[in-house]
Amino acid sequence: MTRKIVRQILPIAPRTYDQTYVNQLARTLDSFIDEQRSPNVNFQGIPSDGVANTLLLGDVFEASGFLKIVRENDIYSGSVFATGSVGTVTVVTP
Repeated sequence: MTRKIVRQILPIAPRTYDQTYVNQLARTLDSFIDEQRSPNVNFQGIPSDGVANTLLLGDVFEASGFLKIVRENDIYSGSVFATGSVGTVTVVTP
């Protein structure tokens, strides 16, 4: 299950440091550390493997439900479709 992360804002330091400010700072830093350690991060805007050929080295994309990272020697060709014709074909039936 994913959750939206709300970034905490560090409290503004007063001219003289008091107990309330230090406690607010400690709680905010604890919250930030917990967020960074949490595996429940909501990745939004992750491209699919259909555009993997346009991504740069180190970019993340989704393929069949798995997150993948573009590595240096990986080749992603994407999908290419083409049609063509040469001359004409005549079909004669008796």
